[in-house]
Amino acid sequence: MKTLTKSILLAAGMCSTSLVFGQQNSYNDRYNQYDRYDRPSRRDERRDDRRLDDRLDERREYNRREQEEPRYNNRYEDRRGDSRRNDQMYDERDLSKAYDEGFDDGMRNQVVSERQERRENYKHFTFGVYGGANSTRFEGETVNGQGLTGRLGYQLGFLVRGGGRVYGQVGAEYLASSSQFFKAGDGQVTGVSDITGNIDQRYLHIPAYIGVKLAQSDRGVSGIRLALGAEYATPLSTDKNDFNLGNADFQAATINGLANLGFDAGPIMLDFVYHYGFADVLTSGNSKRRILGVNLGFKF
Repeated sequence: MKTLTKSILLAAGMCSTSLVFGQQNSYNDRYNQYDRYDRPSRRDERRDDRRLDDRLDERREYNRREQEEPRYNNRYEDRRGDSRRNDQMYDERDLSKAYDEGFDDGMRNQVVSERQERRENYKHFTFGVYGGANSTRFEGETVNGQGLTGRLGYQLGFLVRGGGRVYGQVGAEYLASSSQFFKAGDGQVTGVSDITGNIDQRYLHIPAYIGVKLAQSDRGVSGIRLALGAEYATPLSTDKNDFNLGNADFQAATINGLANLGFDAGPIMLDFVYHYGFADVLTSGNSKRRILGVNLGFKF
């Protein structure tokens, strides 16, 4: 009986041990199977390594950009006029002032260029020819309380004008004049009676002026002129007259004062000229000449 009991117990122990080992092996096999599925393959490991390398590269690139960004900011701030070294910041007033100064400099340069262009294009020298009419009389001559009047004459001439707003002008002029002249008699019955007649003469005038343009165009071609001057006058010939006066009876040369008011309209000139004689043209008698003339001319 004891032997049977021991045999049964031994068999039961062996069965239990076998069952335990079998269950353990089953668990180990199942664990190994799960471990096979959970453990990554070599391909997965290489893929993970590449991803890790990529993340590291991205991190390095990020760090590099973070380091370079202050340099870009400094460049941007330098372009704005910001200087961190001096701890100075240019505000809008400084930028506006700089803009205004630049604009003013540009305007000044433009004005200088325009002035230079006007100076280069200004017509400093003018040559012209003219013709006109005049009225000549002798000062102070009276007949029965009436002053002697002049008669119509003419003149032809040319001129050279040079300068800017203030200018000088010289020329030459041929003038034909006709004026009344009076010669008193000697008071005797048989003597010479009073004579009133005309004297026709030709003169050469050489005028010189200093003038100013009261108004003018940009190139000085058109304008309003006022000038004063003097002229040298010498007689060329004298027609036969009731006084038997010839060229030898007149002064060889006299000086006249001049006043001129002129208008320029492009190439056309219109001038009013007054000649004032300072000296008598005859050796006897009051014979200072007064001439008023008007001229129309062309200049080029």
